[in-house]
Amino acid sequence: MIKYFHIAAGLNFIKKNIREVMKMQIMFHVKEGVLEYVNQGRNYPFPPPPVKRCDNPHCNKIVHYKKHGFYERNYYSSEFEGKIIIRRYICPLCSHTISFIPNFCLPRFINAVKHIFEYIYCSFYRKGSIKSVIEYLNSKIGIQFSRQTLYHYRKRFIDNINAIQLGIRQLITGVKLPDTTLTKEEKAREVLAIMRTQDIQVFSQQFYLTGTKTFLALNKL
Repeated sequence: MIKYFHIAAGLNFIKKNIREVMKMQIMFHVKEGVLEYVNQGRNYPFPPPPVKRCDNPHCNKIVHYKKHGFYERNYYSSEFEGKIIIRRYICPLCSHTISFIPNFCLPRFINAVKHIFEYIYCSFYRKGSIKSVIEYLNSKIGIQFSRQTLYHYRKRFIDNINAIQLGIRQLITGVKLPDTTLTKEEKAREVLAIMRTQDIQVFSQQFYLTGTKTFLALNKL
């Protein structure tokens, strides 16, 4: 019984990971900004259907994806709060779909990536309490982050620090990373200072392209 249980559990794990691989999103640069993207809606000049290897491991063929409509997702920032349009494409051979997501978003998170980063950064470089930082930024930016939300982002960033450093090493030539003897929290503080020298939306997009995960995704390194 135990043997069959482990086999079934293993199969479920494999199936789950295959599904994760197939949930493909491609991040692209939106030079016009959030409001123009929202205003144009489905008329926005999205990237053309890509010619690439299908991300479905059961297909894995070089294909020319086809347009496959749109879907909506929630987005929350100082400029706009509500649903935004996401363009979707489909593999003509296996029907696996991919989405093109604007780089002001962070996959699986509704808050703007620039706000997420600013709150995390300020929480590490604050002079007062976490509560005072949140109240100040909420007033300055005009949105409402809770303490629970910020703590969740902070913890995820600290937990991912090894993966983030790996991505930074690939993206920024000659970068000096934190000393290996530092704690994860100390490393996170120094890494945030490095990231702050970059355009966070561009950095986020490039980081995502290096490994198809965001700097706040669940990483195990």
